[in-house]
Amino acid sequence: MRTCLLNSDGHRFIQERIQNLVQAFTERTQQIRRRLDMPPTPSTPSSDQDDHDTVVQPVQPINRSPSEGHTKNSDNGSKRISCNKCIDPQSYTYIYWLLTLTLCFAYNCFVIPLRSTFPCQNSENTHIWMTCDYLADMCYLIDIILIRPRVMYLEDGFWVNDQKLTRKNYMRKWQFMMDILSLLPLDILYLVYGYEQTLLRMPRFLKVQTFWELYNRMDSVLSNPHVVRIARTLSYMIYLIHINACAYYAFSTWEGLGSNGWVFNGIGSAYIRCFYFATKTATSIGKNPKPENEYEYLFMTASWLMGVFVFALLIGQIRDIITTATYTRSEYRKLVDETLEHMRRLGLPQKLQERVKLWFTFTWEQHHTLDESRILDSLPIKMKTDVAINVHIQTLGKVQLFHDCDEALLRELVLKLRPVIYLPGDTVCRKGEVGKEMYIVKTGQVQVLGGPDDNEVLATLTEGSVFGEISLLAINGGNRRTATVRSRGFSNLFVLSKGDLNEAIQHYPDAQQILRKKARSLMRRNAARENRIKELETEVIKPKQATSETPRLLKTVLQVVSEDSMTAHLIKHGAQRRASKNNKEDSNIQSSNLTNIQPIEPSKNSVQSYLRVPLVHSMKVNTRLSRPNKVGCVSQPVTSGFHENFTAKGLINKDRLVRKTASEPCLSPDDLNTFQCTVTVHQEMH
Repeated sequence: MRTCLLNSDGHRFIQERIQNLVQAFTERTQQIRRRLDMPPTPSTPSSDQDDHDTVVQPVQPINRSPSEGHTKNSDNGSKRISCNKCIDPQSYTYIYWLLTLTLCFAYNCFVIPLRSTFPCQNSENTHIWMTCDYLADMCYLIDIILIRPRVMYLEDGFWVNDQKLTRKNYMRKWQFMMDILSLLPLDILYLVYGYEQTLLRMPRFLKVQTFWELYNRMDSVLSNPHVVRIARTLSYMIYLIHINACAYYAFSTWEGLGSNGWVFNGIGSAYIRCFYFATKTATSIGKNPKPENEYEYLFMTASWLMGVFVFALLIGQIRDIITTATYTRSEYRKLVDETLEHMRRLGLPQKLQERVKLWFTFTWEQHHTLDESRILDSLPIKMKTDVAINVHIQTLGKVQLFHDCDEALLRELVLKLRPVIYLPGDTVCRKGEVGKEMYIVKTGQVQVLGGPDDNEVLATLTEGSVFGEISLLAINGGNRRTATVRSRGFSNLFVLSKGDLNEAIQHYPDAQQILRKKARSLMRRNAARENRIKELETEVIKPKQATSETPRLLKTVLQVVSEDSMTAHLIKHGAQRRASKNNKEDSNIQSSNLTNIQPIEPSKNSVQSYLRVPLVHSMKVNTRLSRPNKVGCVSQPVTSGFHENFTAKGLINKDRLVRKTASEPCLSPDDLNTFQCTVTVHQEMH
């Protein structure tokens, strides 16, 4: 019996444990499921039933347009609402509607005091005034019924565009109560007090929230908000003067027009003259009539106090607005003045000072600031990155070195780009320098220089061109600049330093390998291209052959003639005088040292080779020797003597050709009759 009880208890215990285990697994599964379905930023928590039955829709961040997002979860679940049923408070459509309401509000603010004091309304134009009044009231009513209940709002960092929620949000605000009060139908009392009692429409002033909202929206939307701020302050001042003018006319009517020198005398345009009086009173300028009773003194005192306060407020706001608007330019002028003054104290050349001033002027005209990075320092890093991407991502994408790199790496690199401006003639980098920066041409042109003195323009780089990218990776053979780069005009370049690149890629080992591989490939291609260019541009120029001090022909002549003869004397001592004289006589004759001796093609059976000089026409043995049968011909024995001496020394073969020995090339005897030369052999080029 005890065994049965134990078995029963054990079975029950095991069953409970299994149930607990199943329940634990179920809860764990639900937790994992909720975690997977949970949006990146948690929304308003819902009930347990909603967690099981509702799939959470993706939520919309603040920085996205509200019309692009989905509806925030309501109590009954998520629901997609068309963007046409809700109004984006940041859209221009909503701003235009606020402008319409502001015009209606300004109409009521100016017209109600005007009609209640000045005789502007009569039986003939009452219907016109009433039509304008009720058109303004119709705009108020449309705003309360159709516009305000559909304006989206922010809650927990997300735009809510559910119409039910937007309606509830509007009705919970104090603005809803003010809008309702602004349309109180006090116009019914016209039937009792008459249509001239326009002060019954004073509740329309409660729509002032629309006026403030319009200026706040325009201040955040327009590119130049300073104009809006000045206009807002001026509107306050003008309305104050308008109210004061209406009060002055009402006071004058109460005392009697023209009753004394202080009140309005009733001559001329009542509104213009009262407005002029109120302007002088509010600004405390000009000479106003002196009050004559206590009520007039009280009125003037109140007008002066109100005018001084509002006018001082106006002047202060305008000063702050102008100071804010011109702060950057004031800092720029201050920096320019300090820089120029410092250069003058150093005694720098005037030309250098002018270039520095030109750089300041051009930089300000292009960017309206001297340091762009300082402007975005107050932004979060994510927003700053988005701004930099929109500005620089296309420029960085043109760099061939960074193609196929990780997008996250490019997002970091865009923050490292630094704009630099170069003036005409400025050197960006010089040949042989160690490359520490990469340059991207944003605007302008730069020239790549080469040649012995870096004066030859090899290439011109325009917008979007990149140079110096290989030197960033410290690859052997690629760290030195291979050419000098000079700015052709005003150039705006983006600079990426090696330190910034190393800081960015240290967390991307794969990108490091890709970049180094691409850099080596670019180096090989650049080297191959340079070799092809050199081959195309190389001119084959044969160097001038070195000549011996004494031409070989003359050495042969010296061996033949006697050392004491006139010929040997002229050859040894008179060569320079005769050569200089002959060069002056004939500019078409060029000097040569008999290096152009051409071999005669030997016959097949001949084993010897011989030389001739066919281009040399004459050889002067002395100053009077010339070619035979010509003017000034000398006697035949001189020429025959050469032949006999050549024959005696065994230098002539049977074909009457002078043998070519290993040491001395010679001429044939037939050629001796065609030569004239003293020391230098003159060669006429054909």
